[in-house]
Formats: sequence, C-alpha cells, structure tokens
Amino acid sequence: MKLKIFLIVFLLLILFLIIYLIIFFNKNGNNIKSVKINNIEINVETASSYYLQLKGLSGKKSLEDNQGMIFIYPDYQIRNFWMKDMNFPIDVLWIKDDTITGLQKNIQIFDKNGKVSKFISPNPTNYVLELSAGFINKNNIKVGDKIKLIYEK
Repeated sequence: MKLKIFLIVFLLLILFLIIYLIIFFNKNGNNIKSVKINNIEINVETASSYYLQLKGLSGKKSLEDNQGMIFIYPDYQIRNFWMKDMNFPIDVLWIKDDTITGLQKNIQIFDKNGKVSKFISPNPTNYVLELSAGFINKNNIKVGDKIKLIYEK
C-alpha cells in the first residue's frame, strides 16, 4: 500500500515537473522571425516565456543594426524593465497590437547615480521591442508608426 502511494506521488511530481519545464522554457511560442517598421525589416529573437523575458538581452555582447528582441505578452499592462547584466545601451519601442505607443532612446546600463537603469512603458502594452541604441533616430521611428510581425513559415 505504501509503495502504491509513493508511486502515485512520484508520478504526479514528475508530471508537474514536465509541465513546469514546458511552460518555463518555452522558447518561441509565436514563431516571429522579424518585425517590419516603415519598410525596415528587423530580425528578432522572441521572448514569449517567463524565463526568456526575465533573461532578455542580458549577457549578450551586442546587437547588429537590423537585430532586436521582441517581448510578447498575452495582455496589456504597464511593463517594467531594467538593464541588469547588459553590455550595451539600447533603444526601446513600446507597442500595443500593431502601433508604436512609446519609445525610449539610448538607455544606458547605469543611471547617473551608478545604479542599474530601470525603465517603464508609458502606457499598457502587449509587445516590447529592444533594439541597438541609435536605431530609432537612424530610421526616423516615431510614436504612431505601424509594425508588422513576420512569422516563420
């Protein structure tokens, strides 16, 4: 009897572990390969799971001009980010559905007090796009511009 209960508990734990790993390490639930803004195509890494959103671009050495990371959320909320373990400054686009609703340029790793920079969306968003610093100015991106998500086939 004890062995039977032990096996049931053990199997349930294994099942919960498998479910947790699938949810936590889901790498690319949405299969977005690039984003197009004003006829400029940007190749993106997708952060759609909690783990990938937590990690973001941390530890990455750099981004090319046509590269970025898009964070995908299932809802509309004010989003909070920070530059922990970052190696380079970034530009950020705050996006609601298919429209840029806010932008931040040249976010430095540390603020003027020497603390890791933190930044927040100006309004609820369901997408956030991180780009190399200078991208917004170089490509004349502005609030109200439309974006198009391009999916892998």
